[in-house]
Amino acid sequence: MGQITRHVRLLALLPLCTIYSSETRAETDKGDVAAGPVSRETSPPGVIPSPDDHDEIVVTADRRGEAKVPAESEFSEEEIAAQGADSIQDLLTRLAPFIDGSGEEPVILINGKPAGFDRSILAYPAEALDRLAVLKPEAATQYGEPAGKRVVNLVLKKNFSMLNADAGADFATGGGQYGGSLSVRRTAISGDTRWNAQVRFGADSAFRKTARNIPPRDGIFDSIGFISAPDGGEIDPALSLAAGQVVIAAAIPPGALTGVPDLDDFAESAGRLHPVNPNRYETLQSSRRNAGLNIGVTRPIGDFSASLNLNANRSSSDGERGLPMASVVLPTGHPSSPFASDVVLTRPFAGERALRIDNGSTSLGATLTLNGSIGDWQTSLAASYSRNRADNFIENGVDIARVQQLIDAADPGFNPFGIWDEGLMIATRSRTKGENLSARLNVRKTIVDLPAGPLAWNLTANAGRNSTQSRQFDASGDLIAARSLTRSQSSGQMSVSVPISRNDGAGAGWLGDLTVDLSASAQTMTNSRPQKGFGGSVSWSPWRAVQLRGAVDFTENAPSFDQLDAPVLTTVNRIFDYARQEIAEPLWITGGNPDLKRGRQQKLTLGAMVRPLGGQVLTLNLGYRQSVAKGGLASFPELTPVIEAAFPERVTRDAEGRLVAVDARAINIARDSNSDLSTGIVLRVDGAGKPGAPNGDPLQFSLSINHRMRLSDELQTRAGVPVIDQLREGGQSRHNVSLQTSLGKRGIGATLNGNWSSSGRLRGGGTDGAGGFVFKPPLTFNLSAFVEPGRLIDAWKKKSVIGDLRLSVDVQNLFNGYRRVTLDDGTVPAGYRRDEIDPLGRTVRLTLRGKF
Repeated sequence: MGQITRHVRLLALLPLCTIYSSETRAETDKGDVAAGPVSRETSPPGVIPSPDDHDEIVVTADRRGEAKVPAESEFSEEEIAAQGADSIQDLLTRLAPFIDGSGEEPVILINGKPAGFDRSILAYPAEALDRLAVLKPEAATQYGEPAGKRVVNLVLKKNFSMLNADAGADFATGGGQYGGSLSVRRTAISGDTRWNAQVRFGADSAFRKTARNIPPRDGIFDSIGFISAPDGGEIDPALSLAAGQVVIAAAIPPGALTGVPDLDDFAESAGRLHPVNPNRYETLQSSRRNAGLNIGVTRPIGDFSASLNLNANRSSSDGERGLPMASVVLPTGHPSSPFASDVVLTRPFAGERALRIDNGSTSLGATLTLNGSIGDWQTSLAASYSRNRADNFIENGVDIARVQQLIDAADPGFNPFGIWDEGLMIATRSRTKGENLSARLNVRKTIVDLPAGPLAWNLTANAGRNSTQSRQFDASGDLIAARSLTRSQSSGQMSVSVPISRNDGAGAGWLGDLTVDLSASAQTMTNSRPQKGFGGSVSWSPWRAVQLRGAVDFTENAPSFDQLDAPVLTTVNRIFDYARQEIAEPLWITGGNPDLKRGRQQKLTLGAMVRPLGGQVLTLNLGYRQSVAKGGLASFPELTPVIEAAFPERVTRDAEGRLVAVDARAINIARDSNSDLSTGIVLRVDGAGKPGAPNGDPLQFSLSINHRMRLSDELQTRAGVPVIDQLREGGQSRHNVSLQTSLGKRGIGATLNGNWSSSGRLRGGGTDGAGGFVFKPPLTFNLSAFVEPGRLIDAWKKKSVIGDLRLSVDVQNLFNGYRRVTLDDGTVPAGYRRDEIDPLGRTVRLTLRGKF
């Protein structure tokens, strides 16, 4: 398994001298392999003398950083360099199609040891990696993780040092939105000791509605305000006489802000209105700012390796929701009214001041991870502590009822035409504080060495405590609601890996490589009875070019801390309201839902991998997956009429039926069953080490094509309601094809990825429950490329400034595609024009990176 073998011919004249050639020294740096004078009696483990004499020895050793589970595929230093990734996190994103098509974040090992809660490794530059290995699927349970998760082993270089700064700028090619980022990072590795420090800043401008051709919302919008008659006719004959014309509207005169206006004041402003475009006061995306600091250090302590990571993050956003307008009746005889009859006052809250929606969050965290051996036990202990604070402020409009009360009461302290107090705005401020403490222990041991390999036993124990405090205030700062909650959670998982046969083993080796993995788990949470789970998998490789795997899992799932107690966040989401056949911008509420219940899930997974050419050049994948969840947890689905009927308490509408708010927090579902068939092809051409390959950096080429066909997808939201066939009537696509190809080498490269989905149909989208919508997802492509001039132009290599620069460009939605929607008759419904579906469109990001 991942061994390095070297044959060293000892010189007859120097039988007792140390042989330490330059080749062996290079291998020692990478694989910790050494050679010296040996004999059968004194040879150390891994050094096997020749049975005939001492002239030849065989030196074998595991490569540095090798994991206990064999790799399914591996990416060399040259292949990593050809990706042009700025960080390990960026590299994992680029390699996602080759790791796991699901897009789920893999389990991370560092030099073959669990990373625990430490995520600082993801901020390391990709150049710090010696190689990246994707372990076989059965690795997850052997490292105490849920079955089915992929495990990635990040093997760092033995010695590495870099100081770099990255500056980036991004913008929408259609205009209206731009942003930038800056980060400085220092990384150093010396054997088993390493440290990393990074500080980063970023900001994005607000993306306003006026940047795109989007129809304005209905209503009257005026930056000053005006008076009119209740029936829309003449306001007052006396005012018409003073103005010399029939007056049906008159602007609020400037003097009315501080004094009592008379008829002459309104006569001067008769017919003068100040209409404005309401899109000027609405943002499609809020302006955003973020900053972060991350410091991590790892060093050996005796037989253990200890990693400490500290992080701090701050983010904020500011958006606008429109111009708040109010229409109230100013009755006859009111001290501020010079008119002989009632009039209607229509005005903004405070000039051109828009409704605000602001969000901010701060988090502090620390993690500690210990890895090492206690006797025959491989042990990993991790602990994490975090504190977070979130502040959410949203204004919903003017409290018209309160304003009318003040007018009707003729309150002497209230001027209908003047400056209004902020307390007359309907607003909510939510403040949440949270604290989390978690610990994890994983131990692994070989119980017995079987003929086919070691029988390994793994035990993982997790414990956590989470506390949250939330407070909600109105616009005046008065407390509306408060909640404090503390939860504890503990879980454990045990797994056993039983090797049945090995090609190079004894006994039943003719079966090929055959391994059985079994696991059992349990979990408890405050105010909840224990949940259990168990599973098993079989991995069989009858020939080296073929790998087959089957797995069955049954779990009782309880909601996580975040699903239960995460800070509640209120934003504005632009969606299509099927009930009214129009675009709506309701308040969108996300965060923790303390009312979530547990559920259970059964999964069946079958997979086959074939490498007909041997090695990693060509890989063919075939997979089948089936899942049935009952009472499980799910994200809030698209708000269709069927979903609204199933969860009416989650949807708020005003008296006219307009969509006002949607509680989009996670939900429990009665039953969710789906199955799919996936196929894939991976082609990787690596010139490194090939006979006849030119010296220098070889060209790297990779291609990944994956197809997923949904065989079934049925959802029952609640008991007693009809089952929704997501493929026939839920708008879901049956087919999805993803592609990624890259070509490059150290110093220059490009990657193109694309995605296509078949059409989907949503039935019952009309107001009467009839009709339907046809969704046609776009064929989208994203392009990224990089160049390092110093590696390509010899004259620039010695110029430190230019020679250490990298320029990258990333284009999202290369051809500016968007999801097209039509009705059954082929017409495009309101709200589904180009700028309304995807107003941002194509974006470009330029990054300049310098190494010092």
